[in-house]
Amino acid sequence: MQKTIAITMMLSMLLLTGCGDSLPEDELVNRGRESQMENANEDLQASSFPYLNMEEDYQKERKFYTLPELRQEVKDLLGDHYWPEVDLSKEELESLTGISEDMYVDFLAEKQPLDSHIDTMIIIHAREDYVGAVEAAIEKYRSSVIEENCNYPQNLGKAKASRMETIDDYVCFVQLGADTTIVADKGSDAVTAYCLEENERALYVLEQAIFER
Repeated sequence: MQKTIAITMMLSMLLLTGCGDSLPEDELVNRGRESQMENANEDLQASSFPYLNMEEDYQKERKFYTLPELRQEVKDLLGDHYWPEVDLSKEELESLTGISEDMYVDFLAEKQPLDSHIDTMIIIHAREDYVGAVEAAIEKYRSSVIEENCNYPQNLGKAKASRMETIDDYVCFVQLGADTTIVADKGSDAVTAYCLEENERALYVLEQAIFER
């Protein structure tokens, strides 16, 4: 009885596959390949595209800081302890530091109006091939400021506390501290320590803002 049922089922299958509606072997193979390609495309859409969309959304959400906005971040942090007020032109920047226009994409340089006060902040968005050259120019400028203020204890402490840090391709120089009279009677080293803390705070804010771009 079981053999009869099995034979009957086999005959039924043969009859179905032998119908005039059956497809040639080549076409069956081609259709199989097309089906596999469709499934692969569906898998690609389901797996890759969401990640691409996530990247696009991330780019839209990122905040790109302009140099004036970077300065504002520092000013907001330091408040009345941020003294630089006068923007330097590209000619003044080059005269002061030796950094020429071909070395950067953009720059911001600000110092105090009176030469007797040396609070300064410089941010150079350097061209990729000139980052090292800009760093060398800033370091040379920093050394010159220290030398020029050897006979002025309060300024000397502030100059020694100045800091340069490269964040991505932004070379940042901060020489801040504002009013140091509260520690002046403790000597140049105390002034340096006080100003160094202010400079570190400024660099931290710049680093956070630049890496958030």
